[in-house]
Parts: sequence; structure tokens; C-alpha cells
Amino acid sequence: MMKSIETTLREMENKDIAFTRLLYIDNDGVIRGQAAVGDQIEGVFKTGHSYALAMPFFGVLDTIGPETNFGCAGEVSAVPDLNTFRILPYVPNTASVICDFLSKDTHQDTGLCPRTMLKKLLSKIDYQVNVAFENEFYLLKRDEQGRLVPFDNSLCFTTSGMNQGHQVISDIIKALQAQQLTVEKYLAEYGPGQHEIAVKYSDALRACDNQVIFRETVRGVSQNYGLVGSFMPKIFSDKAGSGAHIHFSFWSEGKNVFYDPKDENQLSLTARYFIGGIIKHLPALCAFTAPTVTSYKRLVPHNWASAYGCYGFANREAALRVIPGSRGKEEKSFNIEFKPVDGTCNPYLALTAILAAGMDGIEKEIDPGKAIDFDPANLSDQERQDLGIFRFPTNLGEAVIALQEDQFFREVLGDVMYDEYIKLKRFTWMEYNKQITPWELEKYAESF
Repeated sequence: MMKSIETTLREMENKDIAFTRLLYIDNDGVIRGQAAVGDQIEGVFKTGHSYALAMPFFGVLDTIGPETNFGCAGEVSAVPDLNTFRILPYVPNTASVICDFLSKDTHQDTGLCPRTMLKKLLSKIDYQVNVAFENEFYLLKRDEQGRLVPFDNSLCFTTSGMNQGHQVISDIIKALQAQQLTVEKYLAEYGPGQHEIAVKYSDALRACDNQVIFRETVRGVSQNYGLVGSFMPKIFSDKAGSGAHIHFSFWSEGKNVFYDPKDENQLSLTARYFIGGIIKHLPALCAFTAPTVTSYKRLVPHNWASAYGCYGFANREAALRVIPGSRGKEEKSFNIEFKPVDGTCNPYLALTAILAAGMDGIEKEIDPGKAIDFDPANLSDQERQDLGIFRFPTNLGEAVIALQEDQFFREVLGDVMYDEYIKLKRFTWMEYNKQITPWELEKYAESF
């Protein structure tokens, strides 16, 4: 049920809210928005806020690419979904609400909004789709030279890491809880200054909304401490990367569709086909789930982040990890984890692509082959080929090519989104390749 404008306005008055941030996440994964002030908010709740048609594709480089068909002409409305309205605990007198990009005149689908696309896809799936994002992130500070360095130097899973980060992490968790997210687990992760906070699963749309709220909260609370909360997938070449693993389960009539107690590994046939579809489309999927040039510096062999197209049971080197249910709640907690994904992705776009690929597997009964219980990187090329195991794209350029070759996603996203997304990512890749890195200068300048 949609929350009413009247109820929202009363809540704002009771909480003395002066600013309401109208948030959207662009198709490059950056969270943006504007704030409505004072009595202007009621009109914005009804009509939305106008943006240039190009803004959904205004990416992390803070410009539009030269190939885009969108420019100064045309407008789209960012229309608030009041069910996402939240009072922000880390900014005084401020709230936020997540918007859909809809047509300005009729508030219909524009073909430019992944959140709307996800809702349309979910309406075609006969199951209840439960999803959880499992985020890792770094707390960073600046040293005397102004360089970003880890907040602490703690070891993996240590209580010293929890102690050093306790105050800021405690405030992050309290802020998440105040915004209706259920926090289940927290730990100091593998890298120094790296942390993980696990939020309880929700229906698929709310899980993506929660991901936007999660990212905003980590960054907002961290800034209050003079820190940077970063979801960059690989910040330090010699330290652990950060992922945002996505967990799935499908439910129907109170039953976990992915769980089969009669199967040796409790994996249902529907779940096998779901995995099969994702593996089939995995090279192209990486363009959505690992969408930055840095994403591929995390997705390397022997890194527990996954680097090969395969699946396994409780195997952290597989792209898809089947997670057995915990004792006493085997069916309830049985799920499938998708690993080659990080916090730079647009969660609505990534989830739309993954679910569409999985549903393609279910509809076409695509078998994923044999599960593996070892590190695929330890096999020879021929052994991997014999098992149908393949290497992910090793950079964003390869992922874009894979997406161009997999026309399935043109059907999922529509011509405009598909073509414009490829242009956006190709532009990023070309700009990256123009850069001269400190490593190149160090190794080449005086050697040749």
C-alpha cells in the first residue's frame, strides 16, 4: 500500500523536517538528487522533480558521453515513492525519498529507469523473490600527506578491529535501524579498516531500496567522523577488495522453491535451472554487477571473490555459492549467493539483469552442469574447458563486448537502455585507457 502524502507531511511536521532529499541512482551507480525545501515539498510529492533526459546517464565521470543520444533537449520527472520516505538520523532536519524516472506529463515508464524495470520484471515472476545485499566497505582517513589510508590496521575478524571502529560502526547500525533496516550481523573484515554489516533479506524491490539507504548511511555517518566510507571494490592493491554479494531465494505458498529436502544437496530443479541461466549469461552480466574499471581488480583467482563461471556448494571461489540451510531452519535459510558484484553497481539494474538471466534458465531448463568443490584456478585450461568452466571478463572493456554480444539483455532492457548503457560503459573504459598511472611512470620513464 502506497504511503499517503498527508501521512508523510504530518510525519515531517512532527519531526521538524526542513529538507527532503529526492534521491535517484543514475545508471552508472552514483546516488544523486536535489532537496525540496519548506512548503514546496507537497507539490513535488505530486508532480515529481524535472531533470534533463540525459541525467540518468550522467555517470561517475560527472559528464555525459560523446556517443549518447541525450543532451540538452527533453525532460523526465523524478517521481518520489513515498514508501521509501525516511528521516535521516545523520543529518539534522532532513529526510530522503527514492524516486523513479517517469515521463513528465503522464508519469509513465520512460525506458530509462532501472527501478521501474525491476518492478515490471517482478510482476512477471510467479514467485516471491527474497533478496539480501551483503556489503563490505572500508573506513578511510587521510594521512599527513593527504592520502587515503585505512582507518585502522586490524587483522581479519579481530575484536581489536571491532573496538577501534566501534563508535562509528555503532552509529551506522543505529542509523540503519532508525530507517527500518534490520541489521543481522557485523564484523571487522579481512582488510584493515574494512567492515561488513549484513542486513536481513527483503522482497526484491525493497532490498534494492535498502541498498541505496545503506550506501547513503555509511557515507553520511562516516563523514560526520571526518572519515570516508568507501564501497570502491579495490582500493589497495595489496589488501582485500570489497564486494556486495547478493543472496536469493524464491518462495511460493510458504515454501522455499530453491530447497528440495529429497535432493542430495537440497537443491531443487528450479534452482539448478536458475543457476544455469545466470552462468549462461554471466560474461554479459558482469557489465552490470561489476560496472567499474576497478571491479575487475577484485575479481581475480585465489581471492575468494570468484573469477570463473561455475557454481558450488559452500564454495567461495565459485560465481554462485549454494548455501545450505542452518540446522533447525534448513528450508528457511537455504539460499543462493551471487558473488561477482560490488557496491558500485546500480542495485536495480544489477538485480534486473540477474533475475532475468535466472528466469531465462528456468524457462529454458538450462542445466548448469556439475557443481565444483575446489578452486577452479587450480585446474589447467583444458580441465576447466572440459568442465564448462570459463574465466570472467578480466576488465570492463571485455565485459562491454560480452554485453554487446549477448542480445538477450536488449530484450530485457529495451533498445534505449541497452544501447545507452553500453555507450556509457564504453566511454568510461576509453577514458580510463587514456590515463598514465604512477606505475607506468615508475617502470617506463627512465627505462626507455
